[in-house]
Amino acid sequence: MAESAARGGDGVVRRPTPAARLAVIAAGIAAVGAVVLAACGTPDRGAAAVRVLTHRDFHLPAVAMEAFTESTGIEVVVFREDTPGDVIDLMERSRAHPVADVVIGVDTLDLQHVIDSGLVEPYVPLAPGPLVEGLATDDHSMTPVSYIDACLIYLPSFYVVPQRRIDELPEAATLPPPLPQGIDDLVDPAHSGTVVVADPASSRMGMYFLVTLERLHPSRIAEGTPWPQVLDEMLRWGVELAPTWEHAVFERFAGGGPPPQRPISEGDPDPVTLESLAGRLPMTWGTAGMPSVYAQYQPGLPESLDVGVAPNDCVRIAFYAGVVAGAQNQSLGGRFIDAVGQPLFQFGIADRFGSRPARNDIVASPEWNFFGADVVPYRPDPAYVGANWKQWQLTWSQVVRNFATGPPPPEPEVTVTLPSS
Repeated sequence: MAESAARGGDGVVRRPTPAARLAVIAAGIAAVGAVVLAACGTPDRGAAAVRVLTHRDFHLPAVAMEAFTESTGIEVVVFREDTPGDVIDLMERSRAHPVADVVIGVDTLDLQHVIDSGLVEPYVPLAPGPLVEGLATDDHSMTPVSYIDACLIYLPSFYVVPQRRIDELPEAATLPPPLPQGIDDLVDPAHSGTVVVADPASSRMGMYFLVTLERLHPSRIAEGTPWPQVLDEMLRWGVELAPTWEHAVFERFAGGGPPPQRPISEGDPDPVTLESLAGRLPMTWGTAGMPSVYAQYQPGLPESLDVGVAPNDCVRIAFYAGVVAGAQNQSLGGRFIDAVGQPLFQFGIADRFGSRPARNDIVASPEWNFFGADVVPYRPDPAYVGANWKQWQLTWSQVVRNFATGPPPPEPEVTVTLPSS
C-alpha cells in the first residue's frame, strides 16, 4: 500500500520524502505497464461500433478507449448530453429505438429510477475485480465505475492564528474562524461571508450538497430544525450561491495553490484575510479528491498545497454503467462494460472532480497518494434519494427565491356581505 501524505495541524497537506515518492511512482508505472499488456488481445476486426451515451461531466479515459478499440477492433462512438438529466430524458424518449448500446455516468441520484424504469438490462461483467464496499447493485442491474466523496474544502492559511508575543493577549478582531469541520459551520456567525457553494438548482455537485444537508436536517422528522430553515439561516449568514460547480471551485474559491510563506514581513505575520483574498472566499463544496486535482495544475508535484478537506458531512456518490435495454448491439455493449472494469480504464478514471475508481485494487496516482484525503462518508440510499431529490430541489429554489425577494404576500381576505332579506 502506498504511503499517505502527512497532514499538519494547520490543515496543509504535505507530501512525503523523495524516497517514498520514488517508490510509489515506480509501483504505479509497473502496474500501468501490466494492465496495458493485459488489455492487448486478438482484435476482432469485423466488429461493429458500440454506441456509448454519457454527459459532459463524466470523464472517459482516452488511453483506455483507444486500447479497447486496438485490442477488440470495436470502434467506440460517444454521444454526450449536457447533464445527467438530459441523458435519462434521452433514454426515455428513445426507448423504442435506443440511440446507444451502453449508458455510463449514471449517478446515485438517478440509479434507482433507471433500474425501476427498465432502461437498462442486468449484465454480469467478465472477470470483475474487487469493488469498493457498498457500490455494487442488486442483481447486477448496473456496474459501478467510479465514485466521489463530496465534502467541504477550505483554505488552511486563512484559519491560522496570528503569532503574538507570549505576554500579549490575542485581539478578538484578529482571530480567524475555527477550522471548518462540517456543514453546520455554515450557520456559525464566525464563518459569515466566507463560503460559496454551487446552487443545486443548476449544478449536480450542488445537488450532492443538498442531499447531505437533508440527511443532517431532515424535514420529515419532528425533532430538530428542518433543512429549509437551516438553508434560510445559511443565506442570512452570507453563504454565496454559484451557478456552476466550476465557477464556485475554480473562480470563487481561493484555495488550491501553494501555501503562503510566513511571515511575509515582520509587521505582517498573518496576511491571509478576506481583504487580502481580493473577493475570493476560503471555503466551498468540493470533493476529498480536490487537493490531488489542484496538484495536477502545478508545475511538477508541489511540496504542499493550501487546501484542506473538512472531516465531517461528506457524501459518497457512485457512478454506474449499464447495457441499454433493447439496444442493437447489446453484446458489444457488454464487452465495453467488461473493459470499463479493467485496470487500465479504472486507473484513468481520475478527473477534475477528483473521482476514484470503483475497484479497490487500483494503484493511485502520485497526486492522490500525496494530497488525496481519506474521509468517512455518508452513503445515501439510492431508492430514498431517487424518489425525493427533485422535490428537494424545488423546495431549495423556493427558499432561495423567498430570501431574495421576501415571502409572497398573504392572500387577501375577501368579505362578502349578503343582502338582507
